[in-house]
Parts: sequence; C-alpha cells; structure tokens
Amino acid sequence: MSRESRVRDAFANQAKWCANLGSPFTARLTEGLVRRLDRSTVSGRKILDWSGPPDARGDSVPLRLTGALHALVRRGRLPELAKLYPPNPLPQAGDLADAVLAALGDADTGAEIAAWLDYPPQTNEVGRSGILYPGLMVVAKETGLPLSLFELGASAGLNLIPEKYAYRLGEAVLGRPGSPVMLQPGWSGPPPAGPQPQILSRRGCDRNPLDVTDAAHRERLMAYVWPDQADRLARIEAAIGLACEEPPEIDMADAADWVEEVIGVHPEAGAARVLFHSIAFQYFPDEARDRISARMEEAGALATDDAPLAWLAFEQYQGDGPRLTLRLWPGGGERTLASANAHVQEIDWLDRF
Repeated sequence: MSRESRVRDAFANQAKWCANLGSPFTARLTEGLVRRLDRSTVSGRKILDWSGPPDARGDSVPLRLTGALHALVRRGRLPELAKLYPPNPLPQAGDLADAVLAALGDADTGAEIAAWLDYPPQTNEVGRSGILYPGLMVVAKETGLPLSLFELGASAGLNLIPEKYAYRLGEAVLGRPGSPVMLQPGWSGPPPAGPQPQILSRRGCDRNPLDVTDAAHRERLMAYVWPDQADRLARIEAAIGLACEEPPEIDMADAADWVEEVIGVHPEAGAARVLFHSIAFQYFPDEARDRISARMEEAGALATDDAPLAWLAFEQYQGDGPRLTLRLWPGGGERTLASANAHVQEIDWLDRF
C-alpha cells in the first residue's frame, strides 16, 4: 500500500472512531478530507507523503491536522471555517473540506498548519482519572499505605492530580468536595469501597511534556479536544486551572530509561509506589515495553508488605477494547479491574472491592 493510501485510510478510520466516541463534527471533518486532500499545498504534500505510520496507533496524522485547525479557529485565524464549527449546526462534509482546503492554500495560515503537523496529539484525557482513581483506591485498600505516583506518557500531568477532582461513581461520591472537575461516568458493577488514596508524591515522564503554566502549551491541550464536546473542553480547562496551583513534575525522558531510573529495585518502606499509564503503552517500541516489564519484575521481586509496588494500566487489552489491569507486589499476579472506552464514558467494574 502506498503512503498516500495509508494516510487516506487513516482519515477514514479516524472518522469512524470519532463517531463512535461521540464527536460527529470531527467525524465529518475527517471524512470530508479522505478524498479531497491533495498535493497542491505544503500541508497537503506533508500529510499525503507522511513517512511514518499515519494512523491512531502511530503518528495520528488526522488528529494533528484537526488539532491545528481547532487551534487556529479558537485563535480567530480562520473565520470562514469557524462559521462551520460548533456551536453552529453540523455542516456537510463537502463544505468542511472546501473550507479546510482554502485554509491550507492560504500562505499564512497554511504555514501555521504545516508547523502544527510536527506536534503529536496530546489530549491528556482527564476523564481517564474516572477509572484510574478507583484503581488507586484498590491499591490503598490492599496495602494500607499512602501512594507515590509515577506516570508514563504524562503529557501535562492532568491525571497525576486525581485527588483534586470530584467523582460520582455509581452512588459513591468521592474526591475533593466542590472541585470544578466532576467526573461521573456511567457505572456498572460493585460500588467503590475502601479508603480514598493519600498521595505522598507524584512524578511523570513524557517525550514531549507540556507545561500547564505556558500559554502555548495550554492552547495545544485545548486544541486536541474535539470542538463539539463542550463538556470535555470545560473539564480540561478546569483541570488545567487545578494543575496550575501546584504543577506536577514532568520529566522529558524516554519511558524505559525513566522507569529504570525512578523505580529502584531497593524498596522504601512507608509508601506504595504506583507506576501507571493510560492509552500510552501501545505507542512505546517493543524494546521499551520489554525493559519496563523487566524492571517492574525485578523491583517487584524485592517488594515487601511495608514497601509494595503496583503497576496500574488502562490500555487496549488483546484487541478487546481498553481495560484497567493491576499487578501488585508482593505477589505480582495480574488481574483485570474494569473495562471502559478510551474516553471513559462508561465503566464496567469487574473486580470485587
């Protein structure tokens, strides 16, 4: 298959994913570009000749473009395209494609869009804390200890501050009372039980970390949220505000190098160390995943009851959609806690608290 065919397939598949995840606007936007993108512009050539994997499991080229367009619309740089954006009525795919091609063909905006294509999408989906937080509750319950958090693929660290959010999980109301971020996904299964986790420390890593105190980085975080999902836009804006109170420490680092540095093999008593990640592990090279697994096995083998080690992962699970899994040492056996879609709109809790 040619590069161009792979790119067009990536746009078509992204349209299906957006529709499934409740963004008819972004679905229509990407659908309209499947056949209409051409090489008459700098951005068009850059996209259609993309050398790496263009799909959602690779470089996410469609979302690079839609993020660029959303950023320029929010900035007031694309007034004609903005007339088709939410909250206006859902436009036809052809009308969207016409407006996008005009934007790509303009010398100034086309250059800005081409520059944005260099950025990998970083949505830093706050909704994932809705499934990670009850997972952390399991660790707190079974260890009886406060937690030290370590996140892979942390982006801006918005999921490193889960105790600052409020949650309604079934009938359970948890987290910080009165928080401007309320996560209330649909919930099925047994209710959450056990103590709310006490967070002793938090630290993350990302190859391209974003700084919530930097206006340009905040713009990128907002741009990658789909424009017809007003609740997600309001949620990430509120989460950014909470993160700015005490910005999480995010290291610029390769994930495997970082795990080998921060997850020492010698346990430290008095806290449960928790390595976690959400829809990130699939993007790591096989060699990096193997190294991370080897370090966790090595460190887990030396874990003790007063210095346990946990590995909490919300990732695609054997082609069956995302699942939340937990390994907890001493012991280290893997168990499935819950399943949900990538934006955690519904949670099916499978583990018995």
